Amino acid sequence: MIEVVAASGAGLALLLLGAALATRRRRSMGRHPAPTFVFADLAGYTTLTEQRGDEAAAALAGEFRRTMCALSRAHGAWQVKSMGDGVMIWAPDAGAAVALAARAVEDVGTRADLLPVRVGVHTGPAVMRGCDWYGGAVNVAARLAGEALPNEALVSAATRAAAGGRLTAALDDRREISLRGLSATVAAWRLA
Repeated sequence: MIEVVAASGAGLALLLLGAALATRRRRSMGRHPAPTFVFADLAGYTTLTEQRGDEAAAALAGEFRRTMCALSRAHGAWQVKSMGDGVMIWAPDAGAAVALAARAVEDVGTRADLLPVRVGVHTGPAVMRGCDWYGGAVNVAARLAGEALPNEALVSAATRAAAGGRLTAALDDRREISLRGLSATVAAWRLA
């Protein structure tokens, strides 16, 4: 009986420690003046769902979410949420976010058990409420992912500027993109 209580106490202590660390991380994230947001989604997911069924699609989305979570951690970023076949990632460093986008295209896009991925990356101020993020920077990153071709990442001019000389991936094919809901075009580069 004492061993069970001790084990339960240790488990509770780990749970409380994890909750405290998550709270501290959220506070730190909320104070960041201009984080970078990475949106990634699977191209062809709706067709796959129709052809192979909901169970197969859910399993594939789960593997995508796990893969992106691991890539996020490896690049010092935090996966904010997943939405079916898509994920939203917060990164404190624009250069690391671009490297994460490049790895997503390389690692996810070439796996036979996953679908091609589309990625959008944008840096700017946003508002954190609870565990979620809102604002123009979030919207632009999501819209860029929607404009990307399968196995392509689009990086905004704001992210390119914020990354400065810390870019480890080459950018090419600058274009002005009209994004739904925005009055001005957004300059973006394709990861080469």
